[in-house]
Amino acid sequence: MEGVDDDRWTQVFTTKRGRPVRADFHLTLSEPLRRRVWEQEVIGTPFERVLDEAITEVTLEATDGGTQVTIAQRQKLRGYSRTGGFMLRRATRGKLKEALEGLERVCV
Repeated sequence: MEGVDDDRWTQVFTTKRGRPVRADFHLTLSEPLRRRVWEQEVIGTPFERVLDEAITEVTLEATDGGTQVTIAQRQKLRGYSRTGGFMLRRATRGKLKEALEGLERVCV
């Protein structure tokens, strides 16, 4: 991560060839201790060729003896990329599952 502010931040990824790629995000909704929503800025970036939007939402809900965490991601593909929607859904599902498992390891 770099350029982290209260309502925006940049995540740096590395391609298979070792080239850095930056993804900028901004906070769109925050309900402390309950819900946060952020959106990836795609216009004017390499992601613009593939995505129309990418929104992530994390919600927390008190349960008996704990907290239920839900992570949801909505991605709208652009143009020809829409034909690969099933692959994106599968990859996203795996990424979100991994995030929840990591969170559970840290908290339990």
